[in-house]
Amino acid sequence: MREEIIGFDEITFRRDGKKILKGVNWTVHQGENWALLGLNGSGKSTLLGMIPAYTYPSSGEVRVFGHTYGKYEWQKVKARVGFVSSTMNEFSQTLNYQTVQRIVLSGKFSSIGLYDEVTEEDRFKADKIIEDFGINRIRESKYHLCSQGEQRRSLIARAFMNEPDLMVLDEPCSGLDLSAREELLKTLNDNYKKSHAPLIYVTHNIEEIIPAITHVAIMEDGQILRKGKKEEVLKDEIRSISRTNVVKGVAVEWQYGRAWIKVSWDKG
Repeated sequence: MREEIIGFDEITFRRDGKKILKGVNWTVHQGENWALLGLNGSGKSTLLGMIPAYTYPSSGEVRVFGHTYGKYEWQKVKARVGFVSSTMNEFSQTLNYQTVQRIVLSGKFSSIGLYDEVTEEDRFKADKIIEDFGINRIRESKYHLCSQGEQRRSLIARAFMNEPDLMVLDEPCSGLDLSAREELLKTLNDNYKKSHAPLIYVTHNIEEIIPAITHVAIMEDGQILRKGKKEEVLKDEIRSISRTNVVKGVAVEWQYGRAWIKVSWDKG
């Protein structure tokens, strides 16, 4: 039987009296790379924020690497997870005046900013990751002087520095133009050919589901509606992720190992 990496059992979450998550059940096993797909406000980030304990379930059980939240020292779990999300913008004042190399190096210590001694071996490893992510040209550049796409690649490279046993990327392409998005996705796909760590990729865009992703879960209104192998889930009956009165029909077309969505409008 394959090793369980993440287990969510009957997860609920309430905020200000409102039920955000409604009995979520989802399991991720070793060897699987998942995309968590859903519209903004569907509960994706709330759910995955429970892995590093940024959020806590109101009820239900969260397991990561076989350990149950509340029954284990969770800092040890967090140290094994690479987590990149828009919440890192909260640390922009610290990040802005760090060089890309120092930001990547800080990933060894899971810190924002570099406060510990690093070895030559650490520097060699960081430089290899920087090269793999195509940001060698900006390795000595300050973070705030980099483009948005370069900043995202730097943060993901930082997450690889600690050789995590699980990688969670929460909408890493948000706000990127087409060129920057495709450059980031190709870099990520190329690096995941060499990675052993399962990937959870959060997005609301089907087009971001790279070939390296094997499974998809579709989330709506605090629930996971469908989950499974991507070819079985990403079919034409996925209107829920394009919920609008204007959309008449949704079709999915597979090309280059990726799913592309085609939409027809309501003539009204």
